[in-house]
Amino acid sequence: MQRQLADQTLENLAQRLIKEHWDFYPTAGSRIGRHEYDGLLPDLSPGSLRRRGEELRRGLAQLSGIDPNGLDQQGRLGYRLLELFLKRELFTLTELRPLENNPMRQVAYLNVGGYVRRDYAPLADRLRSATRVLQQAPDLLETLDSALAESVGRPVLDMSIESYRGMAQFYRVDLAQAVTDFGDRSILDPFNQSREEAAAALDRFVLRLEARRRKASDQFAIGPRLFSAMLATGEAVDLPLTDLVAIGQANLENNLEQLATVASAIAPDREVREVVAQISSRHPTADNLIPETQDMLEGLRRVLIDLDLISIPAEDRCQVMETPAYLRYAFAAMDSPGSLESKATEAFYYVTPVEPHWTPEQQEEWLANFNYDTLRMVSIHEVYPGHYVHFLHNRYGRPLNLVNRVATSYAFTEGWAHYAEEMMLETDYGRGQPALRLTQLLEALVRNCRYLCSLGMHTQGMSVDEATRFFMDYAYMGELPARREALRGTFD
Repeated sequence: MQRQLADQTLENLAQRLIKEHWDFYPTAGSRIGRHEYDGLLPDLSPGSLRRRGEELRRGLAQLSGIDPNGLDQQGRLGYRLLELFLKRELFTLTELRPLENNPMRQVAYLNVGGYVRRDYAPLADRLRSATRVLQQAPDLLETLDSALAESVGRPVLDMSIESYRGMAQFYRVDLAQAVTDFGDRSILDPFNQSREEAAAALDRFVLRLEARRRKASDQFAIGPRLFSAMLATGEAVDLPLTDLVAIGQANLENNLEQLATVASAIAPDREVREVVAQISSRHPTADNLIPETQDMLEGLRRVLIDLDLISIPAEDRCQVMETPAYLRYAFAAMDSPGSLESKATEAFYYVTPVEPHWTPEQQEEWLANFNYDTLRMVSIHEVYPGHYVHFLHNRYGRPLNLVNRVATSYAFTEGWAHYAEEMMLETDYGRGQPALRLTQLLEALVRNCRYLCSLGMHTQGMSVDEATRFFMDYAYMGELPARREALRGTFD
């Protein structure tokens, strides 16, 4: 009885502290499925940030008043998740301070795609909410501009310019296309006016970012102290950075050895790079990338069922579509509904296409990363049985405590998807497919490079050029995708 009381005390506190989080970040509440927060943007003014910091400290003090030893196993896990959830936000607000040095962290606040693409309420209501967000966007952008320090690094500004410009394009093109069949002018006209005014505000913000870029240095690193604190609060990792580098280097070398073995089995008389190039040359055309990816998914889903690998707790499907313009630093990404969403089922598997302004050589380098074997492996990671199946279990599977639904961890989200890749190759599905094994190892090497370049760029003085070369040498990437990965590491 006493343990049940302690568990309920923790759950009540978690409910209140998480509500405080959503009250401050209403976009997070809306996207997770709490639609009372629709139409709102966060107040990121200095006074509001100061009050939120005080609120987080109070919350941590109240949490410390609960003895985790008096909780059951699930309660102890929830306690630790909640503690890290609060510490991560407090660290981000007070020490990492992305408002001052990382504009990429704020782009997502301006994303209203879910309002028009997810059918959780009548479209008229969703468009009214989107309109309210768009009307607040110019003021938010002014707040972001005022908060930015002069020391923002040029690489971070480069990616920010691209992303905010992409958001303006998203407002003007994608949002316009999404409402072509909606006829109520009393709702549509304010929506269209607001999205154009918000796009114009984004244009002005981009101009100011470009002006900053002209005076910026190449320095972007957060430094060893902040990097260590970020890992401690974000992932509960407290190993010394030297140990983390050694772990990453050992895993990189192990994957390189396995890659050489697999490549030798495919073509004993050829170099690894030649074998990689041969496999990479078999890829969809630019026009067929999206439809061929969509066709691939149903086959993967059937494999999971036929081999009885993992239950799929719903008939929901995801839709493959081009990555929105503001998100194209990623090769591919899964955008599922929020874990508390009760109605909408629309999920989107984003695949980043070639850009029309790229040279033919650059377009070929990009498509080579979506060769048929890699595309299958990426789809395993993102959809079946990776992130999308993970989402389906969180939504339709065993009920979870609120903090388990709200708090996220790379170790659990990306960890599951990485595990799923290797697991699939150990089943009948992967038998006799050395090219698929080779591309899985290449994907693992990409993550080795992300890991080591993140540590290198932020704690050891590695430059973007050096990181680009690292991806080219150890993940066998072409120069364009390697540079995109290196630039991503400056802000992500």
